[in-house]
Amino acid sequence: ILGYDVDALKGKSRRKPLVTARHIAMYVVREKTDLSYPAIAKLFGGRDHTTVISAVRKIETQMKERQAIYQQVRDVLQKLQLS
Repeated sequence: ILGYDVDALKGKSRRKPLVTARHIAMYVVREKTDLSYPAIAKLFGGRDHTTVISAVRKIETQMKERQAIYQQVRDVLQKLQLS
């Protein structure tokens, strides 16, 4: 997603572009599946479920405020053919 492989998205790196990609991935999984926050957290390297809640809320807010984030989410959905 957005140029990162699954291992990078599941990893612990805090580099801003990777964190944004990870948050977008969490948002997409939450919006397009029936998985719970704890289940999504487990998929992303065993993070706490509150991390996923925070990521989803952050992307929801940023999509309204920043066209670039909105477009990145749309691009991911289009690549996955989920839009």
